[in-house]
Amino acid sequence: MKYLLIAALAFASFINVNAQNLPNIELNAPEKTGGLTVMEAFAKRQSSSEFGDKELSKQDLSNLLWAANGINRENGKRTAPSSQNSQDIDIYVALPQGVYKFDPKSNNLVPVAESDYRGLAGGKKDNPLPPTILYLVADASKYTPSAYNTMEHITNMGKVDAGIVSQNIAIFCSGMGLATKPRAQMNHAELKKVLNLSDSQTLILNHPVGYLE
Repeated sequence: MKYLLIAALAFASFINVNAQNLPNIELNAPEKTGGLTVMEAFAKRQSSSEFGDKELSKQDLSNLLWAANGINRENGKRTAPSSQNSQDIDIYVALPQGVYKFDPKSNNLVPVAESDYRGLAGGKKDNPLPPTILYLVADASKYTPSAYNTMEHITNMGKVDAGIVSQNIAIFCSGMGLATKPRAQMNHAELKKVLNLSDSQTLILNHPVGYLE
């Protein structure tokens, strides 16, 4: 227990040092109406790398994150299902001023690292950076240990769960007039350092998001 407390304090200290000038971002309450119908959103869904340079409004960012993997029931369950209700997918949000971790319970963005790390998601060099990039991270430590939960099974299910969150993002963007594209290519080594990921956490996908040009 003592060592766990020391590790937790060390992690908190790391975040404070690397994001000490970034305040929490308190998101607006998500708006749960509006946009196209579900079938219209499916009809318009497409991958796009063409983004306007306008930053997402706080309301649109809040709606996006809630649709991706927010809490939609009083029992704490999410808009995206997960294997064994592990809720193993965390969303890190890269903005021009820094990277944050989405906390669905408080509906806040918690600072992780100050500076612009959107370029670590890759993309074509001649394309401007999208205003927002979502990094989807699977955390194997959120599974309850059992004979069934082998590391291979947990790893595979983490990829499945990330794919479900990715589709939530894609359908939301389609229905709300935003552009996005799921991507697996990114600088994994540098992002692991920036996001201070543990050995149980794995970067799966990223989603650049912006307004349609």
